[in-house]
Amino acid sequence: MKPFSLKGSMYLYQQSLKVLPAGTGSNARIMRAVCPIGTPCTIFIDKARGARIWDVDGNDYIDYRLGYGPVILGHGYPRITRVVNRAQKEGAVYALGNELEIELAKKIIELVPCAEMTRFANSGTESTMVAVRIARGYTKKDKIIKFEGAYHGAYDYMLYSTDSPFTAPRRKPYPMSWGIPKGIDKYVLIEEWNNFSSIEQTVRKHHKDVAAIICEPVMGNAGCIPPRPGYLKHLRELCDKYGILLIFDEVKTGFRLALGGAQEVFNVIPDIACFAKSLGNGYPIAAVTGPEEIMSVVGPGKVLHGGTYSANPIAMAAGLATLDVLERKQVHEHIGKFGKRLMRGISAVFTDARMPHVIQGFPSMFQFFFTEKNGIWSYRDLEACDRNLYASLHVELLKHGVMIDEDNEEVIFTSFAHHSQELNETLAAFSDAVSAVKRAPRTMVGGRI
Repeated sequence: MKPFSLKGSMYLYQQSLKVLPAGTGSNARIMRAVCPIGTPCTIFIDKARGARIWDVDGNDYIDYRLGYGPVILGHGYPRITRVVNRAQKEGAVYALGNELEIELAKKIIELVPCAEMTRFANSGTESTMVAVRIARGYTKKDKIIKFEGAYHGAYDYMLYSTDSPFTAPRRKPYPMSWGIPKGIDKYVLIEEWNNFSSIEQTVRKHHKDVAAIICEPVMGNAGCIPPRPGYLKHLRELCDKYGILLIFDEVKTGFRLALGGAQEVFNVIPDIACFAKSLGNGYPIAAVTGPEEIMSVVGPGKVLHGGTYSANPIAMAAGLATLDVLERKQVHEHIGKFGKRLMRGISAVFTDARMPHVIQGFPSMFQFFFTEKNGIWSYRDLEACDRNLYASLHVELLKHGVMIDEDNEEVIFTSFAHHSQELNETLAAFSDAVSAVKRAPRTMVGGRI
């Protein structure tokens, strides 16, 4: 194993601190455990191809972050690159209609169970923000129910209880940022994921004021927490009974768990669904979709949505090309087989090392937790997990050429570009990293800043 160094990244981070707030373009990119104690930094990347990514120090990693999930086909997938290069020769942005947005909307409507009409945006944050506004415009009600530990984007109404301290009061909105106006928390109700009785009580009590329940059908911001059997159906029934819209935030699950997203996997159809990430294999694109009756509230003099870059031809071309490739049966089959082997292999390494753990999720997105519990079913269950151990393992994996996220509350993603060579190298790296972690004292804690 060659010597591991982040000297170049450390230097660039010091330079970035002079011109970028916190030295980065996104708070979540700052890591603690990879740098000297008390000195956060971020890894600066030089290039990425297929299933691999290289930093400015020349370290080569097998990539399981995949940009927080968008890169479902692999970095620089040739067909997507060709299509995008061809599209940009015709112009990057028109701020007018283009035929590609009609074609892509038709494709999404064909694939996604809830879809009858679609509006395009540029990020997952924007898509959920628009979905919430549509729900309020349609129902003429103001409050939203969200779940503790779920992240739906960086805007005021949803920046509550996404990564709150375990000491925070349960079911009380906990602001995750400075600058959120006082009083907005009155419009947000916090619930516990997978708690059947609690959500029912909340809906009964507040339904006259609640426009929507928004959820990730598989929670992907608190590790990977699937719904308990029947839970999504329970939400659907409550919404139908009390005149509330059900919003699925499929920014992570969309086109990744299946072509039709989580709603296809669980056979529960939301009123509105939000997509981004895997829709463009790395290009900035998002979509909000739902039945015509609901989506028709968007328009002049009604619900406002728009943007200079919305439905730009480059993003539309990337989306169309990505879905065309994903429609090939072998793509999801390959990701499924690879992910299952990876999950089994990682679990075997931990079992052999006598490290209590649980590994859960789906072959295309999953996470492992060091815990005596037999499953993680809500955000508060993470308190029983050894996240220090996870952070230490993350550092050793980097040294051995495997990149997962430092934060145990993020997800491990797989792609069409991961093959047997990556699998064998990854499992060998896990074995070596576990041995190193068991030998060394642990002094660092990972997580978001």
